[in-house]
Amino acid sequence: MGDEAVERGLELYRRATRVLHERDAPAWREVELSLSQLRALFALSDAGPVPIGGVAGRLGIGLPAASSLVDRLVEQGLAGRREDRVDRRRTLAEPTDAGAALVQRLRQGSRETLRSWLEQMRPDDLDALVRGLAALVAAGSAGAAAGNGAGRVPHPVLEGSI
Repeated sequence: MGDEAVERGLELYRRATRVLHERDAPAWREVELSLSQLRALFALSDAGPVPIGGVAGRLGIGLPAASSLVDRLVEQGLAGRREDRVDRRRTLAEPTDAGAALVQRLRQGSRETLRSWLEQMRPDDLDALVRGLAALVAAGSAGAAAGNGAGRVPHPVLEGSI
C-alpha cells in the first residue's frame, strides 16, 4: 500500500503542477531568460545582496558560471553588482527593481491560481491537504537537515514563493 500511495502522490503532484504552469504560461512566455538565468534571478531575489560565491552555492555551479549568469542579468537590467561595504574585496549581487518586479509577477500568478483552487475545496479536504502539506514540509525539512538537497535553489513557484 505504501509504494502505491507514494506513486499516486507523485502522479497527482505532477498533474497539479502541470495544470498550474499551463494556467500561468502567458506570464512565463514573456520571459526572455534562459532557465539558468531565471534560476539565478530567483536565487538573488530570495537571498538579497549576496556574493557571487553565494549564488554559485545556491545554484550548485562553479564561481565562473555564476559570475557569467549574474553578468547577463546585469546586462538586461535585472540585477546589479556593488562592492560589499564590510569587505571591499567582495562583490555583492542583488536584483534591481525590474528584476524584483519580474520575480514577483511570475510568483503572483501561481499564487493567485493556487488560492482559487484552495478556496474551491471542501473544508474537510482543505484541512486534510494542509495537514498533508505540513507533514511533507516536515519530512523535507528533516531531509534537508540531514544533507539531502542542501545547497539547491528551491523551485521558484512551489517552494516558499506562493
